[in-house]
Amino acid sequence: MLGVQAYLALQKKIMKKLNALLFHQGGKCFYCDEQLDIKEASIDHIIPRAKGGKDDVDNLVVCCKYANHAFADCSPKQKMLVIKDIIHSPLLCQKLFPRSEEVKEVKEVIEVIESQANNKTDENDISIAYALLLQAIDSFEKEGKAASSSIVKIEMLKIEPSFKEATYGFKQFSKFLLSAEQDKIITLELQRKNNYLIKKYIK
Repeated sequence: MLGVQAYLALQKKIMKKLNALLFHQGGKCFYCDEQLDIKEASIDHIIPRAKGGKDDVDNLVVCCKYANHAFADCSPKQKMLVIKDIIHSPLLCQKLFPRSEEVKEVKEVIEVIESQANNKTDENDISIAYALLLQAIDSFEKEGKAASSSIVKIEMLKIEPSFKEATYGFKQFSKFLLSAEQDKIITLELQRKNNYLIKKYIK
């Protein structure tokens, strides 16, 4: 257990590194390029430590703590798939990562869908995307967790990294969720601004 002096020294070292990284990023979040308040900032490992990532400067960036919590141990590829959606829309970043201390960490990969060589199914079939959404909800339920709109897409990308709502004609992930609700696949319940609790539709 760290003593008080050792703890304070460690925090000072972390803050020094955070300030230096944020300065080199021009005071902006690495992921959405918005100005970032130091109070909202945290250091993220591009390659997570859980996957062998190191603490050297080439593997560190500064982003908002909410994105950091949600990304947890996502791989760089999984992160990039989400970043593609927010790079031109900082407001979407706030929808994906709500400004709340209660943001839950994204779960580790539970299952990866195996590609089948003889699969003739149409890639644009919306039922494929709905099935993926339900699988993501299942993964949260197995852990006794609630699925919410702020993190369910990240879980979907963990299961199927190639998922893009644009493939099915949706410019925004929220539009995809609304379509799933209209088709009676899921129900959406507003929890707080821009964040919905997602449940399977029960007939």
